[in-house]
Amino acid sequence: MSCSLIHLANASYRLGRTLDFDPRSPRCPNDKDANAMLSRDYRSPFVVPESV
Repeated sequence: MSCSLIHLANASYRLGRTLDFDPRSPRCPNDKDANAMLSRDYRSPFVVPESV
């Protein structure tokens, strides 16, 4: 949680625009590019479970 603003700022900078972030979901509604930058595909066996 403490690094969320840093990750959002990085995504905003890389996309070159501001982001509309919904902290309840935590996603950027209607923004496929921004949401793709908020997570990544992990290599097995280093997988993060869906619910932690």
